[in-house]
Formats: sequence, C-alpha cells, structure tokens
Amino acid sequence: MSSAIVYHRNYFITYFKLGFLLHIISITELILIYLCFKYFHLVDWVQEGNIYLKSFAIFCLIFPPIFPQLDVRSRFQNYKQVKDHFYQYGFQKRIVNPFAHSKCQRDAVIAAAEELGFAQECKKHFDQLGYKWYHVIPDMLVKRPTYLLHKMFWLNTFFVKTYHSKIDYKKLQQHKKSFNLFTVKAIKTSI
Repeated sequence: MSSAIVYHRNYFITYFKLGFLLHIISITELILIYLCFKYFHLVDWVQEGNIYLKSFAIFCLIFPPIFPQLDVRSRFQNYKQVKDHFYQYGFQKRIVNPFAHSKCQRDAVIAAAEELGFAQECKKHFDQLGYKWYHVIPDMLVKRPTYLLHKMFWLNTFFVKTYHSKIDYKKLQQHKKSFNLFTVKAIKTSI
C-alpha cells in the first residue's frame, strides 16, 4: 500500500475520531429527519397550501445536521494547529489551555497529543483542570447561555479558518520509514 494512501487514511481516521460525538449527533439527526419525512408525509404537506412558509419549515428541519459537521471541520483545524505546536515545542500547558473549554476541542487536542506521544500529559492536565468525561457543554455556554447569539461563538465554533500545517508529516513519515529500513539493513549486515 502506498504511503500516500496510508497517510490520507490516517487523516480520515483522525478526522472521524476527533469528531466522534459530533458525527453521532449528525447521524441521529439524519435518522430523525428521515423518520419525520416517512411517517409524517412532509413532502405532501409542503406541496399543499403556502409553499414558502412550509419550505422554510422544511429548511429548518433539514439544516441542523450540518452544524455538527461544521464543528468537526473547525476542530480538525484546531487539531492541525495544536499538532504543529506540539511538534515544534513539545507538550506545554500554554498550548493546551486555550482549547480546554470545550469537549470537542479537548478531543482534538488529545488526538494531536496521541500522535506525538503526549497523550498522558494532556489527559493529566485536563484532569487537573477539573474536566471529566461528562463535561460536554462548552464552559462559556454554561456561564453565559446568551453567548450563542454572539458572532464570536459562531466564528470560533463553526467557521474556524482553514489551517495549513507548517510541517510536512507525510515527508517525515516517509523519512522515518526509510531510516528504519536503513537501520534494519545495517543491523542485519553487522550480525
């Protein structure tokens, strides 16, 4: 199997793993939408009467599964950013702290930490900050529920700018693999 395929497969697995809860939410919403259309005959309902008002109602029903996927995409950008920082500076609390206030961001940081061997330190730090597995709702929404209406919430949750990794992990992986092959050959010839 080519290294490019393995590299992209690993990215896909990471993308799925760091947004597992959000993917489950989207799938659940899609199932509920399907059941609503099937059992309540919503297509027939929309075609009768005021089509604009009913189309808006259908739009509101169909749109919710998109939000968790936008959140996953944003967390993936956080993951790439944190992974770069971990690679450059090692595990530091100052890198982790800005991402500690949301379960999804903590999952993204832990995914990056696992890939670089800092998972234990990262999980221990989150434990020291008092976060448990059941702290799912972001801290800001618990303290100020009206934060949902602020532009910064929407930008930071669903529309994080695309982060382009500064480190070519694919090339590093290939280099590491070739180095390991060279080391194995050197050991075999010395024996």
